[in-house]
Amino acid sequence: MSYPMKLMPATFALVWGGTRLAGKWNKRSDADNIAESWELSCHEKGESVVLNGELSNIKLSRVIAENPDFLGSRGKAFDFFPILIKLIDSKDNLSVQVHPSDEYALANEGEYGKTEMWYVVDCEEGSGVYCGFKEPVSKEELKASLLDGSVTDKLNFLQVKKGDTLFIEAGTVHAICGGMLICEVQQNSSITYRLYDYGRKDKDGKERELHVNKALAVTDTEKVVLPNENRKALDECASIIAQCKYFTVEEIDCKEEYAFDVDDGSFVSLTVVDGSGAVMSGGSCISLDTGDTVFIPAGSGKTDIYGNLKAIKAYC
Repeated sequence: MSYPMKLMPATFALVWGGTRLAGKWNKRSDADNIAESWELSCHEKGESVVLNGELSNIKLSRVIAENPDFLGSRGKAFDFFPILIKLIDSKDNLSVQVHPSDEYALANEGEYGKTEMWYVVDCEEGSGVYCGFKEPVSKEELKASLLDGSVTDKLNFLQVKKGDTLFIEAGTVHAICGGMLICEVQQNSSITYRLYDYGRKDKDGKERELHVNKALAVTDTEKVVLPNENRKALDECASIIAQCKYFTVEEIDCKEEYAFDVDDGSFVSLTVVDGSGAVMSGGSCISLDTGDTVFIPAGSGKTDIYGNLKAIKAYC
């Protein structure tokens, strides 16, 4: 039963979401404004489902539970499925937020924390993200800026372009701004502490909950983030764009054919962010189109990508 599995994501319509995922990217939803598509997910709040082969229509979490060797030795070292991969379409700014470390989250939420990375799939001219602060601030100054609405004046705004990457460690205050399409690879956690939400209201006329005290407790007020600071070329087609104890992420730029080995250490996930082609692994071949995500079990061996495409490759 080991073969490359194309996944159907869970989708979420949120107040700041755009229309690209339900349109060009063909994500299934009852809503037009899909904000997030959870491409590779074993999280209880939104799970991926296998679309092809013998395991078709089965949740990925069940597939893993019944076939733990699919995780690989490094994957099995975690006491939870380690990675969550999302596509995020922001018509408007996301809230100013921060995620806790494992230590804080386990002590206060009973769940692991959240370190993540962003890959800019597409963006409108002049769009960008808030990451960290322009200069160090005290917790008192930060709290005062939240109360008077001036917090974005203290944040570091980074104008980005297609293909840029950012590594967001737990404790980093951040916000994806409007006009962005992001591929996010993160720890498998949903804990978010909102510091500021621009005073906007949801469809019921209510402001969304803020978590100021918890956010202040975990915020690194000296954190600075720079685009592409972790990029490292592996060969003419692949570059590492993020690496930490939870995940390694590569950008694959395949012009005709690209091969890599999926060993017993970890599964591999491929999310196609541009172009089309096919992937062959474990004796099976499936087509790939923009927006597809494929789970390749650990130990699948030589894996070949064909076509003209760009993909985000993630593993633990």
